[in-house]
Amino acid sequence: MESILVALLSSISSVGLIALLTYLCRNWLLERLKASVKHEYDLKLESYKSQITRCEKAYEEIIIALYDMIKYFRVHKEDYGQGTGLSDERERELLQKYIGASSSLNKATDIGSFYISKNAVGILQKLRSREQFDYYNEPKFEFYEQEYQEHDKALKQLLAEARIDLKRT
Repeated sequence: MESILVALLSSISSVGLIALLTYLCRNWLLERLKASVKHEYDLKLESYKSQITRCEKAYEEIIIALYDMIKYFRVHKEDYGQGTGLSDERERELLQKYIGASSSLNKATDIGSFYISKNAVGILQKLRSREQFDYYNEPKFEFYEQEYQEHDKALKQLLAEARIDLKRT
């Protein structure tokens, strides 16, 4: 009887120990899986946030460049050969902003294509490749008027596209 009791206690303790080990291993494995899934989700979320930030920054840079260019064209389209009425310093400042904006817009058209929508890239490429008046052989105010209208139109289209792309309609 004593040997049956020892065998029974030994069996129960072995089964209990195996059950405890199984329970601990199962919990450890579940926690590892949860941590792995959470880590993967966090990486994807961070990547998505980064992508959205880059997209917003690209649109912001393009829109600011278009505003600066439009400002320059607006001032010059209304002078009709009489001068802008601005000081030389202010005209230099406008010209520098225009040159910087033009360069920035060209870069954004190329580099931004990685971050902005295809429609937005199409708008910018159409603006870049359009036929322009000859600056040296046409009246300057006509040249500036055409540039003003084309850039203003592109800005309006781009703003609409940015709202859609950034889902802020």
